[in-house]
Parts: sequence; C-alpha cells; structure tokens
Amino acid sequence: MHTWKSAADKQFWQKTLRLALPVSVQCMLFSVLGLVDILMVSQLGEAQVAAVGVGNRIFFFNLLMIVGASGAVSVLASQFFGAGNIAGVRRTLLQTWVCAIAFSIPFAILYSLMPQQIVQFVTDDSAFVEHATQYLLITGFSIIATAIVVPLEAAMRSVGEAKLPTRIGFVAVGINAALNALLIFGLFGFPELGVAGAAIGTTVSRFVQSAMLLWAAKRYHPQILPRRDELGEAWKPTARKKYMSVAMPMIIHDAGWAVGILVYNLIVGQLGVTELAIISLLSPIEGVLISAFIGFAVAAATLLGHELGAENYNRAFFQSWWLLALSVSLALLVALVVGLLSNQIEFALSLTNIPDLDMALKVTLVMALGLSLKVFNMVGIGGVLKSGGDIKYTIFIDLFAQWGVGIPLAFYTGLVLGWPLHMVMMVILVEEVVKIGLTVHRIYGKRWLKNLVSDEIHAEPNALAA
Repeated sequence: MHTWKSAADKQFWQKTLRLALPVSVQCMLFSVLGLVDILMVSQLGEAQVAAVGVGNRIFFFNLLMIVGASGAVSVLASQFFGAGNIAGVRRTLLQTWVCAIAFSIPFAILYSLMPQQIVQFVTDDSAFVEHATQYLLITGFSIIATAIVVPLEAAMRSVGEAKLPTRIGFVAVGINAALNALLIFGLFGFPELGVAGAAIGTTVSRFVQSAMLLWAAKRYHPQILPRRDELGEAWKPTARKKYMSVAMPMIIHDAGWAVGILVYNLIVGQLGVTELAIISLLSPIEGVLISAFIGFAVAAATLLGHELGAENYNRAFFQSWWLLALSVSLALLVALVVGLLSNQIEFALSLTNIPDLDMALKVTLVMALGLSLKVFNMVGIGGVLKSGGDIKYTIFIDLFAQWGVGIPLAFYTGLVLGWPLHMVMMVILVEEVVKIGLTVHRIYGKRWLKNLVSDEIHAEPNALAA
C-alpha cells in the first residue's frame, strides 16, 4: 500500500525533474522568442505589435487543436509504454499525425485565401488590418509543420525522451531569432520587411524544426516511428475506437477553449488598439512565466500515465498531489518576485514604447497574481485528470468556467460597464477559481484513476527491447 511518503520516493523526483525541466526550458525558450518578436516589432508601432500578437493568437487556436489531438499520445502512449507495449505507441503516433494534419490543412488554405476577412473580425483599424493580413498570409501554412512536430514530441516524451526535442527546439529558436532580426530591420544587407520579416522567420524555423525532429527520431528512436506494415492495424475498428475515444473529446475541448481565447481577444479589440497592443506585448511575458510550469503538466500526464498503465492506482493518486503542491508553490514564488520587482518591470516596459505604461504595469501585476491559479489548473486538468483519460469532465471544467463565467464577465465589465483593461483582467480570474474548485473535487473523487490499455498489456511481450 502506497502512502504520501512512499509515493514521493527518489525515483519519482528524478523522473519528474528529467521530464519537467527539459519541457519547461523548451516552452520558456519559445515564449521568450515570442516576447523577443514582439519587442522587436514594438519598435515599429502599436499597430504592428497588435498585428503580430493577433496573428499569434490565431495560430494559437490551431496549435491547441493539434495539442488536443496529441493529447491522445500523451495519455495512450504513456500508458502503452508503462504496460510494455511499444507497438501501441507507434500506432497512436500514426493516428495522431493523420488527425492533426487533416485538421490543419483546411485552416492553412483558409488563411491563404481569406487573411484580411479573418483579421477584420478583431478590429477594422486600417493599419492593424494591413499588417495582420500580411502576417497571417505568410505564416498560414506553417501550421502543417506544427502538426508534425507536436505529436512526435509527445510520443518521444511518452517514452521518457524529453531532452532531444528540447535541443532541437533551441536550434529552431536560434534560427527564428536570427531571421527575425535580419528581416525585420534589414540588417547586414537583408531587406527591411518589418512584420513580414517576423512572419518569414517564424515560418522557416517551424519547417526546419519539423525536418530536424523527424531526422532525430529516425536515428535515435526508430522504435516509436510507425511502420508501413502497421498502417492497417491503426485503422481497425477497435484501435480506431480506442484512439478516438480519447482524441476527439480532447480536440473538442482544446478547440472550444481556443475559440474562447479568440473571443477574449475580440473583446479586448473592441476596447481599442492601445489595449490590444498592451495585451499583445504582455501575453508573451505571461507566456514565459506560465511556460516554466508546462513541464509539470507534461510530467504529470507522463508519470501518472506510466503508473496507471502499470495499475499502481494509489501511487498515482498520491503523486498527483505532490506534483500540484510543487508546481503551485513555485508559481507563488514567481508571483512574489514579480511583485517585489514592480519598479524594475515598469522601467523595462518603458523601453518598449508601450502606449500606456501605467495600464501595462497594472495588467502585468494582475497576470502575476493569477499565475498560481492558472498553474494549478494547467497541471490538475492538463496533467492529472488527462493522464487517466478523464476527458469529458475536463471539457466540462474548462468550457463551463470559460464560457459560463469568464467570457460573460469580460463582456459585461469591458463592453457594458467600460471598465479599464486591468480590472477586466482581474475579473476574468474568477474563471480560474471556479476551475480549481471543480478540479480538486474531481481529483479527490479518484474517478480519473483508470487504466485505458489493460486489454493490450501483453500485445507485444518484448516491446521495450525493440
């Protein structure tokens, strides 16, 4: 019988750090790059900042759909690996690739044919529309590269390989940063393209990353790559049903949540281009803080998936609370540091030519205040509950809180009462509080402690030696 103390043994902490740190570093790196993009573009004007910010938010919608499909890899592949069935890992990766690419292609075509009509939904400011149209047109097809990268990274992490995707991420980020600097400002004889330069740098780096990751997987982890003779196996009714029972709810969940994020941006866009520029600048800063904890959500999904696959239910339950306690404690520490350094942050913001410095600082402090709430939900919902395939309830938690609480409050306080941006952001945090209550209740109830692959545990006896 596992206890609180025995569940948090040396092996647990080693595996947590081995999985969480590389993923967090990689996510922080990408977030820092997004921040650097915005800081570079901020030298051009608030319309350009708003354009790149909204373009990234639109891409974020597609990213979440891909992440939703890839969630099946995190859940099923982790449990397959824990059960010793590497064929199940390969099959899940193949199914996810097909699903993610199929979802991405229509949007890539849409962004290429109707970019102006899409960005005009946010605001009809002429300068904003011109730059945002340009950015979306160039980056549109790069979501295909993302549909390749995200599932493969998830598969590699499900078998305990987190460092390799991170190293490749470093290279991709370096390429992106270098191209952005060269093409935004026209350094060393390169054309000065402004927002278009940022879009080109982002697009090139995404395709380079996908090519490098495929090469690395083939060389170092060929056992997880789908085999040609397994194509038919992946689409047998039983295999397809198992995959879709996990993937489809995740896709619906993440797509619904992503649409909600776009609605938030539409509301902010109606407050004014200045408010939109502030959010476009500060969202990457918040992203840097939050991304430092994404690794804990990935570690939770993977570690708990391994335990559930091995039917160690008590151990998984206790470990879930240790992961939550660790991540939230660190988030509170980060928020405290941000509060103590508010003067230095104000000075840093003043260097970005941000249109309303006082409002920007207030929004930054609100974001720091909400960090621990968001981290708890990210790890609790995206890590703990999803590790056992408790997808339907996570859909209820996220979408009810967002659409039933957060969005109505944002609409009423922002567009009806006319509250300033930082007060609207503060009220939206009620959404996170509601999520915490529902998540704690669900984790404590233990209904998420499920083995999803028990019927295939002995499907490939020597799988791990493959």
